[in-house]
Amino acid sequence: MSYSDAKTFNPEILYAFDPWNKNVSEHEVHSHDFLEISILLEGQAHYLIDDKWRDVQAGQILVFNPGVNHAERQLPDTFSHQLHIGIKNIALHGLARNYLPNKTAQLAIGEYQYKVIDKAWQLVTELDHQESDFHLLSKGIIIEMIVYILRGLEQQQATSVKPFISKTEKKQTQLVTNVIYYLENHYTEDISLDQLARDNYVSTTYLSKTFKDATNMSPINYLIQLRLKNAHEILADENPTTTVKQVASAVGYDDVYHFSKLFKKYYGISPSQVDEK
Repeated sequence: MSYSDAKTFNPEILYAFDPWNKNVSEHEVHSHDFLEISILLEGQAHYLIDDKWRDVQAGQILVFNPGVNHAERQLPDTFSHQLHIGIKNIALHGLARNYLPNKTAQLAIGEYQYKVIDKAWQLVTELDHQESDFHLLSKGIIIEMIVYILRGLEQQQATSVKPFISKTEKKQTQLVTNVIYYLENHYTEDISLDQLARDNYVSTTYLSKTFKDATNMSPINYLIQLRLKNAHEILADENPTTTVKQVASAVGYDDVYHFSKLFKKYYGISPSQVDEK
């Protein structure tokens, strides 16, 4: 079974870090509105999983879907080296947005367990060295990890779930995926809500509500953030002779004042201050 479409599958990596826990500690019970993958690389930790405290050993993979409560303790005379990855903007066929098809948070995926762990160590190396374009390579590694998890869950069908959303929800998920794909590939162009709705054969009201329910923002706000993030990358990486006006134009803004105002509101600094930080 194929869960994804390679054309539109473009997860957003919120964070990826690998802490060492050597002291006694305890984190409160919490959940996220995004997907989190936690992997025990070395040592052991005590996790609240499915309302029960369990010892989790090195080599174990935990996947917390949105809304799943979990907590972590580091007990006396123990240590752990873990990898935590936060991900959103995942749309898989037949599943709610940002969900993977696992019944329980603690995975058992056979031979794919080792492949995921191997990729986890590759990711840690990228995070440690931070060579040129490590963010891009890290994203590629995380996508590979997700594919291996999906393959493992499919192989171990007892630990995976069947698609559980209605036909209406499937259509809404596909609508949001199509709009995001269009925005990510055309953000430099002049785009309006009316155009997006017309191209997808829905009303502007329906599009706005459906999109906001899935992403917590309107399509236009998503477009603005997408433009500003790309502008920030250009300002941070480009030759210092690149002007703010050129950057604004490169991400779809003709009015440099309007662009600068939006940028400062979003990042707290002006575009010209990016290379100073």
